[in-house]
Amino acid sequence: MSEQVRSILAWVVTLGLAAVIIGGLVIGEETEIDRVQAIGSRIKCPVCQGESIMESPSETATAMMDIVAERVTGGQSDGQIITYFTERYGDGILLDPRFEPRTMLLWLLPAAALVGGGLMIWSRRRKPGEVPS
Repeated sequence: MSEQVRSILAWVVTLGLAAVIIGGLVIGEETEIDRVQAIGSRIKCPVCQGESIMESPSETATAMMDIVAERVTGGQSDGQIITYFTERYGDGILLDPRFEPRTMLLWLLPAAALVGGGLMIWSRRRKPGEVPS
């Protein structure tokens, strides 16, 4: 088998797998369990260091996951459930801070670091054959 045929087959297989995955994400319906897990992965365990309540084995996290499940079953929206926990524990309970004026620096600083790093690399590039000084 020639290299060109292998390359074409690799692309066909890759595109086919990507289509199956994207189709599954688009067509698949979100269940209550999916919602509970998604919300639980956004809320920080108050006992553990940097773990979500979904990942944490602590009793507190298990109790909080039960509350999330009850509220999802009760028909509350994701925003209402997140608000319930932030009213009790403060904004620090969220693993990803909300995009607000007071948290804007947290969201924009990584982008600024990427731009600054790119500018630094660009400014230090050399032309071929140039001797470093």
